[in-house]
Amino acid sequence: MSRRLASLPGNTRGSIAVEFGLLLPAMVLALLGAVETFSAVQAYGKAVSASQTVADLTTRADSQSSSSMAAIVTAAQRVMDPLPNSDAIMGIRVQSVVFGSTGTPATAWNFNWGTGADPVPLSKTTGLGKPGESVVTVSFRYVHAPLLHDILGTLTFNETAVARPRTTRVIPYSG
Repeated sequence: MSRRLASLPGNTRGSIAVEFGLLLPAMVLALLGAVETFSAVQAYGKAVSASQTVADLTTRADSQSSSSMAAIVTAAQRVMDPLPNSDAIMGIRVQSVVFGSTGTPATAWNFNWGTGADPVPLSKTTGLGKPGESVVTVSFRYVHAPLLHDILGTLTFNETAVARPRTTRVIPYSG
């Protein structure tokens, strides 16, 4: 018996299994962290692209209507694919800002879809146009729920895009 006890410090059988058992939780945690980070970066990039897409498509037309804006919302949803993109977790607010004779910005019209997208303050558009011109501002909000949202919570991305009309100085809207 004493010979067996004396040989234990030199015995390395099973040490790989013990090391693996100790490192496995850290490796799984690192893998989940990488997946969650990639998912969040993807959602942020898609939110930026969707806000810019809404601004671009809005400013391409001579005029806008509720049906054309609904089509633009559908385009934004396709940009967000394959991520969830219902009106409960995504919000879009399009605002046409017209510059008066003194260059003071004023809201000409708004279009809202979904929840939570706050308007772009008019103070942020000061100096973006000459009297008689306009710009279109887009406020885009997306709530991303990671796989481990019970632990990590949700991430909310708020993006803003600004664009000038392409073919006219002011884009009229017929609701």
